[in-house]
Amino acid sequence: MDVGLVGRLANILPSPVLESDGKLDGSIDHRIIVCTLCRDVPTGIRSGESLCADLRSRLSAHHEPAVAHGFTIEGVECMAGCARPLTVAFQAPGKASYLFGSIDAGDLVRFARLYASLADGWCNSGQRPPRLAGKTLARIPGPAKFAGDSR
Repeated sequence: MDVGLVGRLANILPSPVLESDGKLDGSIDHRIIVCTLCRDVPTGIRSGESLCADLRSRLSAHHEPAVAHGFTIEGVECMAGCARPLTVAFQAPGKASYLFGSIDAGDLVRFARLYASLADGWCNSGQRPPRLAGKTLARIPGPAKFAGDSR
């Protein structure tokens, strides 16, 4: 196997997160995926890794006990949102997925709280933090939202 591939896989595989009781739990069902190649437009600095670290810190049990579901924050080398850096996605099984661009960590933490509370992940722009509403690049329906789906 290519050594570079092994390194890239290590960067995107889930790691344990702190649950609200402060204990490590391997049952992670929510993912926040951050592009690590995006460059900040004014500075040209790649800040995806810094954003990952900031989100991990902010979503730890001590900072966000209201986020009861397990989250993992993963970095990936490209999400094809280059025109709107930083690009960040939210995913969970059976839920709508979201792709945001041109964001900051505070808005993402507020959205994480909302996303964890939604059974199907579906929310309209008025429910999202105000500074994220105009930065939604895509909302991809979860399985139950497809027209004609009888589930």
